[in-house]
Amino acid sequence: MTNTLRVLVTVASLALAQTVSAQQIAKPLSTLSGGYSSGSILCRGGLKVPMTVDAEQALPLKVVTQLDCGQPVSLLSGSDSEGYTVKVHTADGKSGYVAWMNVAKGEVNAPTKTVLQPAVIRDGKAQWLAGTEGSERFYSDGLMVESLTVNGVTVQVSLQDTGWKLLANIAVANSSLEAVNVVPSNITLDDLGQVKKSLPYQQPKKLKAAVNHQILWTEANAAPSTSGYLVNTAYRSYDNDGLNRTQNYLAQHQADIQPVSDRRADFNPHSQINTVALKDAVVLPSQQVSGSTWFERDGKLQEMILRVPVGDLVYEFPLSFNPNN
Repeated sequence: MTNTLRVLVTVASLALAQTVSAQQIAKPLSTLSGGYSSGSILCRGGLKVPMTVDAEQALPLKVVTQLDCGQPVSLLSGSDSEGYTVKVHTADGKSGYVAWMNVAKGEVNAPTKTVLQPAVIRDGKAQWLAGTEGSERFYSDGLMVESLTVNGVTVQVSLQDTGWKLLANIAVANSSLEAVNVVPSNITLDDLGQVKKSLPYQQPKKLKAAVNHQILWTEANAAPSTSGYLVNTAYRSYDNDGLNRTQNYLAQHQADIQPVSDRRADFNPHSQINTVALKDAVVLPSQQVSGSTWFERDGKLQEMILRVPVGDLVYEFPLSFNPNN
């Protein structure tokens, strides 16, 4: 073979090798090594995962974007020379490198979305019921709160036993287009135990005259009632992870009554009644009110239902002091 022919063969071989190499680089990971072409982002202790420009992820990081936990990605190539990162591509067109430890390999299954049933409204009463639209539950500084939103109006309640009276903390937030009325004396609390009875509402001014140091103390907090869990077994409770989709409208009121409930000597419960008590109010659009109401405590506490009239609706909340629930 002449020298000229050998040169031509060598050049052709190099060109072919470069073409094959380029084709391999362009192929997805599944065709390169029998691996995976899709996956999702894993968060290990953080809320986001950085996607960087360089495979080595040298410091300081040159971040392309921050990826969400569970976000689907396409795996474009293998790892870097040390086997630490993989190149990924997002649905919105961004590409970069992510540490292998933050990638779950395989087909991404779309998350199951829980479909909530419509809110239960009967005879002018809106019922808190797990798995229905607008019914939520969360914990606020250890206090269980039930929240019900209907027609743009949110009512949130908690119920406590002071050992002397039953204390209901109530917040009303109006996101509707019309004003709504709140009249505390129309709020009722019924005991649904063996002997069903209504527990009388206590006028704040009468409490002020006969108040003792138990007015805002807490011996027990009401828990969810089993009567509020009859719908949609796939409903996810938010009390364990601390998440909630609705703003906590009771938070500020809790902060206002905390000094008294902490039994600090420099706070006089007499002077606090007017401050913390829920008052008659016209709640305009985009406004909110909150406050405390008291009810007579009578006998063993079990299943309760708190009814809060707001505007044309009565918001009903099932609660329980039964330790078996």
